[in-house]
Amino acid sequence: MKSKGGEPERWVMSICPYCGVGCGVEVGVRDGRIMKVKGMRGNPANLGELCHLGMALKDMPEKERLLYPMIRKDGVLRRASFKEAIDTVAERLMETISMYGPDSVAMYISASEYIEEYYVYNKFMKGCIGTNNIDSSARLCWASGVMGIVGAFGQDSPPCTYGDIELADMFFITGYNMVVSKPVLSRRIARTKRKNRATIVVVDPRRTPTARMADIHLRIRPGTDILLHNGLARVMMDEGLIDEDEARGLVHNYDEFRAHIEKVDMDGVAMTTGLDVEEIERTARAIARAERVLFLWGQGLNQSTTGTGKVSTLLNIAFVTGNIGRPGCGPLAVTGQTDAMGLREVGALPHLLPGFRKVTDEEHRKEVASIWGIAPERISKSRGKTFPAILEAIDKGEIRALWIIHSNPLSTFPDTGWIKRVLEGIDFLVVQDCYHPTETTSLAHVLLPGSQWLEKEGCMTNSTRGLNLVEKALPPPGDARPDLEIVMAVARRMGYTGEFWYRNTEDIFEEYKTLTRGRPNDITGVSYRRLRKERSLQWPIPDPAHRGTERRFTDRRFPEGRLFLGIHGHTPPRESPDSDYPLLLITGVIPFHFHSGTRTGRMKLSLPVREPFVQIHPVDAVRYGVTDGEYVEVASRRGTLRLRAVVTEDVMEGTVFIPYHFGYLTGWNKAVNMLTIRAYDDVSAQPEFKACAVRIRGC
Repeated sequence: MKSKGGEPERWVMSICPYCGVGCGVEVGVRDGRIMKVKGMRGNPANLGELCHLGMALKDMPEKERLLYPMIRKDGVLRRASFKEAIDTVAERLMETISMYGPDSVAMYISASEYIEEYYVYNKFMKGCIGTNNIDSSARLCWASGVMGIVGAFGQDSPPCTYGDIELADMFFITGYNMVVSKPVLSRRIARTKRKNRATIVVVDPRRTPTARMADIHLRIRPGTDILLHNGLARVMMDEGLIDEDEARGLVHNYDEFRAHIEKVDMDGVAMTTGLDVEEIERTARAIARAERVLFLWGQGLNQSTTGTGKVSTLLNIAFVTGNIGRPGCGPLAVTGQTDAMGLREVGALPHLLPGFRKVTDEEHRKEVASIWGIAPERISKSRGKTFPAILEAIDKGEIRALWIIHSNPLSTFPDTGWIKRVLEGIDFLVVQDCYHPTETTSLAHVLLPGSQWLEKEGCMTNSTRGLNLVEKALPPPGDARPDLEIVMAVARRMGYTGEFWYRNTEDIFEEYKTLTRGRPNDITGVSYRRLRKERSLQWPIPDPAHRGTERRFTDRRFPEGRLFLGIHGHTPPRESPDSDYPLLLITGVIPFHFHSGTRTGRMKLSLPVREPFVQIHPVDAVRYGVTDGEYVEVASRRGTLRLRAVVTEDVMEGTVFIPYHFGYLTGWNKAVNMLTIRAYDDVSAQPEFKACAVRIRGC
């Protein structure tokens, strides 16, 4: 896919396939190659800008592309024809279902695919096989964020638009290194800071590039966010900074919340968070006095055993200060992957059906079944398993077959050693990907060569409900195929021909959008033709004359009448430092890498950092005999790594930081998730990546 010079002969519209900002991209192609990539002017997500990852799209790696199917024979993956691979997958799935029932099968997919693909996967699993065991990599990045929003609003309804950035006069950014993970948005925030004299508050244990932008950097101890949020509310209440009449009009349970907050001990908050009471008071006053505050959060909040509570208590601050339903304020939640919003709309999660319907609701099952042309009884009424539960079920022998599409859980999930043992023990593992080897493809019984980015057509929804079209520009290389075509081929081989009659992706989109009619994400007014003309539209868009919905709830009419405040107290991380493992490990992002590095790790872009490292505070370095630049051992109760040490005050004393982009193909002693703990949020089932106990010593 690499360019070789020359001018494009045509341009196609697209969306950057990386983070959840969903930047609009225009791609110039010629002779089956990408010649130029530029930001799409007028796209509300990026206003024509691109970050370093977007600018590198023209050099999408060809190295180690999976070009043909492979089947494991005598313990070795060998090349196979597509017919043999499809037959093998279909026959093994039918055998498994016949012997153990439909819930013995599961699917795990990426949150960076297209709406039409999610729709096909969902229909295949829930409407044909009859199991709700389908989950996605959104479980890793945004599950707690979604559950916090659903709990507060009563439905999955991100209210803001990217245009609110230019209208805000304060940004409250927490657990979020935006300068590295969302560069386009951080630049917009920096410009607004200069133009509007906006204040930036950053909450982060680390001194990140984002924290360096801040007017106020609250350097809290990891895992104490709920205490901070409750402390901010306590100060606002004590100093009369909340308009309580307005708050009661906005929320159902203000008095219950007030009674809860009145019990908060500010000295205890300060002691546990590591902040001064004065810091918290100064921040609370600044928030309460600002006219328009945008609240932005990232994995630092979500990836926690109390992630839903952290998000919920952050939203409390937005609501009691009236920062909702007005331009320039509210929660601006930007996911970690391109189409995590679209995934939720389509219902490709264990508890959902298209249009945010629920699998447990009989009427919802009937509505979906009528469009799918199946008996409602074909759709299971039981919630499916999240991916952590799928892994546990494989370990117990309850799930016998797993189909993974464009995800690399053996790199990205915690406690890699355990997951490797689990996946090695499954009866049948299908992995569908663009690249091989990855940590996960190496264990497959069948490998299926999928397509990426411009090699297929479909729609994506960005984090602010912006629906966009990605046009196909290039043919897939070798024998690779668009992913939904592969899944439909297996489905038809299993006898589900009537369910998958579609001639093209537009047919799929047209069927799907009928299931959004009257739902929160109504897009019945959208067509491929309209998207080609208008480029980006924010739902709901209920009819062709509707211009889209830039902001939700500007009339302050919420799904449940009023909003809900979350009542949560502090719970320490599942694993805390002790005498044997005295340091707390935090994982996170570094520049020029993306997630498990399946793509970026194969690009020249990532050359500056080709292996992970561990950051440690100078005091701890002296205490544990660590020298800057030398290799050290970092161990948890689950594994041991050998990494280069970076001694820096950017991390707090008592903590260490390791980037999460490296799996065991970099080296078994370099994969950070060998250390992390299998602990999950009770509500969202999102893993804890921001707190586990480790020890460190010089080699």
